[in-house]
Amino acid sequence: MKYSSLLFAFIFSLLMACDNKTDGQIEELNAVLMKGHDEVMPKTMAIADIKKDLMEAAAKGTETDKESALQISTNLQKAEDDMYEWMKNFGVAMNDVKDKNEKLKLYSELETEVKKLTLDTENSIASAKKFIEEHK
Repeated sequence: MKYSSLLFAFIFSLLMACDNKTDGQIEELNAVLMKGHDEVMPKTMAIADIKKDLMEAAAKGTETDKESALQISTNLQKAEDDMYEWMKNFGVAMNDVKDKNEKLKLYSELETEVKKLTLDTENSIASAKKFIEEHK
């Protein structure tokens, strides 16, 4: 009887340790995701103005310039749409997913996505600004 109580206590403490580790990983990833959001969101919010400037610059150019600007504008729109989709998915993972292992898995995926999203947004904005500068 003592042996089973001791075994139960050991297994319980082992499970609690694993749960605490998962909680810590979730907290760490949450901080990374919030930081990623806070870095890319202001850039995303600037996209509408950048697209406006891009289209004004393209209006002065050739048909080839207009086609290039349209592709750049499409990339900007995709970056913006992807950011809002990422935020929706982050909200679901943060608020609706109760299973800690599933939340950890989703947070890891969201971390990969926010890194790609940041690069895509920065590259799209850089391309637009370069086009605008070249067509002033």
